[in-house]
Amino acid sequence: MESKANNPFNITFGELPKNFIPKGTEVTQITNAFNSEYPESKVFVITGPRGSGKTVLLAHIKSLYDEKDNWLTVDLNPYGNIVEQLCAKIYDKGKLKRLFVKTEFNFSFKGFGFSISGERPISNADTLLERMLSYLKKKQIKVLVCIDDVVSNDNLKYFIHSYQYLISEHYDLFMLMSGLYDNIVEIEKDKGLTFFVRAPKIYVEKLSLIAIANSYMNLLGVDRETAIKLSKLTMGYAYGYQLLGNLLYRNDVKLTNELIAYFDSTLDINVFALIWKSLTDKEKQILTIIAEDNIENSKILKEANLTNGALQVYKTRLAKAGLIDTESRGKIKLTLPRFKEYILFKRDFAED
Repeated sequence: MESKANNPFNITFGELPKNFIPKGTEVTQITNAFNSEYPESKVFVITGPRGSGKTVLLAHIKSLYDEKDNWLTVDLNPYGNIVEQLCAKIYDKGKLKRLFVKTEFNFSFKGFGFSISGERPISNADTLLERMLSYLKKKQIKVLVCIDDVVSNDNLKYFIHSYQYLISEHYDLFMLMSGLYDNIVEIEKDKGLTFFVRAPKIYVEKLSLIAIANSYMNLLGVDRETAIKLSKLTMGYAYGYQLLGNLLYRNDVKLTNELIAYFDSTLDINVFALIWKSLTDKEKQILTIIAEDNIENSKILKEANLTNGALQVYKTRLAKAGLIDTESRGKIKLTLPRFKEYILFKRDFAED
């Protein structure tokens, strides 16, 4: 596949693409809450399947607040000490250092040390963070914490506990997290994190097929009929939209069998193989039955040897993971582009 400079389509996971198609409903829900005098929630959790645009949505919303003078935004790593990271990054924002460094240093932390004028010496990162947030609140500066690709670990759990306390003290600390559905569920299993369980979950919606078609017409120069055909091929999947556009741009906008094969293999390596590995045997069986066009509940119940109740549990999990659509009564369909073909290949190879 030929490489061309200035390709307008970005297939790097997590990077905000140049031709980002905003998800209006989700952006509005989050920003309306954050901008409100009395926010319905100061934390939102974005979830969906790999490549659905979780990280891009998080980065887009963060960029909106990067431009606001009364907001401070920070990206944090869920694998490190999050409280210490947050303190360091608040301090490291150049325009804010003068707010904190008032007297001789008396607290050493991550390569720097300081005290806040008129306060007792600080002995740990939790106290330091609270002092920082208190000072920022007096200056009417709000803090937005962004944590991408969250996982269930001690660092995140500790920070969520700390966050619960800080919110109860009415500090202007907002949080936006993103993660795979399975990882979100794993975090929610901790009985002490009821705050996280109650946090609004944003299930990333598909991109508008009309928006995708318009984008392909503008960026690839294709006619309306071709743009619609290409848009349908992506099924509204964010990574699929970027990937197909990228391949077409590199292939002189020719939708050949070779290009579709490359599209399939890239989805396989970067998305489908990881998804398939995370599924249980019964979930794989259900998806295989659906891929064989047995999309009615009655056929799935019979072939998978399930009760109605058990099937509902599996359907709910697979739907929340972004793999199936159950909106049509009594019928189920796959949601990811070319996932059907991938599943049938897996079935055929397993039969050999």
